[in-house]
Amino acid sequence: MKGIARFFTLYWIIYFPTCIAYNDLPGFSSVDEAMTVLLLIYTVWMYSNNRSINRRPWKEFVLCLSIITFYVIYSLLFGANVSGAVWLDLMQEIRPYAIIYCTWILNPRFTKKQKKWMLGTMVLTLFSWIAYHPQTLDTQVEAEFPVLGQLAICTGMSWYLFTKETKRNRNIALLLVLTGMLAPKFKFMGEVVCFIGFVYFVKNRLNFKSPKTIIYVVLLVTVILMVTWTRFDTYYVSGLSNDQLARPMTYKTSLQILRDYFPFGSGMGTYACNGAWQHYSPIYFEYHLNEVWGLSPQAGGFICDAYYPTLAQFGIVGVFFFCWFWKRRLVAFNKIVDMRYYRVAMLTFCCLAIEQTADSSWLSGKGMGYCMLIALCLNANRNIMEQRRREEMRKEMMEKRRMAENSENEELKLAENIKS
Repeated sequence: MKGIARFFTLYWIIYFPTCIAYNDLPGFSSVDEAMTVLLLIYTVWMYSNNRSINRRPWKEFVLCLSIITFYVIYSLLFGANVSGAVWLDLMQEIRPYAIIYCTWILNPRFTKKQKKWMLGTMVLTLFSWIAYHPQTLDTQVEAEFPVLGQLAICTGMSWYLFTKETKRNRNIALLLVLTGMLAPKFKFMGEVVCFIGFVYFVKNRLNFKSPKTIIYVVLLVTVILMVTWTRFDTYYVSGLSNDQLARPMTYKTSLQILRDYFPFGSGMGTYACNGAWQHYSPIYFEYHLNEVWGLSPQAGGFICDAYYPTLAQFGIVGVFFFCWFWKRRLVAFNKIVDMRYYRVAMLTFCCLAIEQTADSSWLSGKGMGYCMLIALCLNANRNIMEQRRREEMRKEMMEKRRMAENSENEELKLAENIKS
């Protein structure tokens, strides 16, 4: 158990600067793949050699890997793109699920010292990134840095989760999150609204059958749309009528692919993913997307610009499994007793939901932090129960020891009385 916590402390310390902050620097581009493989190997080894891990998610993890394996075989046999695109997409598609399930199974329980090391690394990385990009502090430059938002929100959520529930720590967490406003993407503003809403205003678990909860959610969504409306309208309302905008066309075409390639989709590495970009997918010629700026073979920077269209390559069946996965997670979130863990779990879900409308960080190393936070929250109830059990056992042992001492004292008194 201590070994797992030490492993994850080091894993977290290496991950944050290399996979989020400085992943674009030479030599760091493949660190996230290496760390995913390392975590998979470590989890399999610990599953065979350690009884203190959480074995309950193992069957679901195996099922998840089986579904992914089916889609790999299907894509190699019937997919619309070359095998290289399939293998490249596999490395990305498996990452978020592997990180969530492996962390959930290993169930690291950090000491106060380990949490301080992790938070120290995150805060240092956040401010070093800002110092490395001084244009974020220049009010004359209107710049957007998605990495800064991801660093800020992950650091803020981790600070809130790893420290005591106090007003001071809540405010520090918020200040860390607000550093992302130095050069924000529009979607990050929505994440800030979610952070404030959950951390400061949600006092109990949300009951979605309650009118009060529904009103709260509607208000939250309304505020998010208000602060992000300019960009939201450009891409998802008025932009849908423009056949030359890359992102709206990617969304619209994904619906056609779901219909035309029923029920299993066009196959991995064929649409809206890095594999479809690196090995330019024939799907883009089929739907004339090669004529859209940002989606062409020569300039395809917008091909993997959002995650949700990616689901089209898995078909209706893949969309069902994706929704099933998140339904199970939301049900589990709603059973979390500790409100800190509940808030972070729901907040992480909301941030991912917002971010993937115009980003594919769920499939990249930048999304691994969200995945680890989700897994830590999923283990909250189990750890609370184990802690209570240990406390009860300690009390029982102390009570037995006290009774044994009393019995021994009575025997000594009886022996003294007999002698006298």
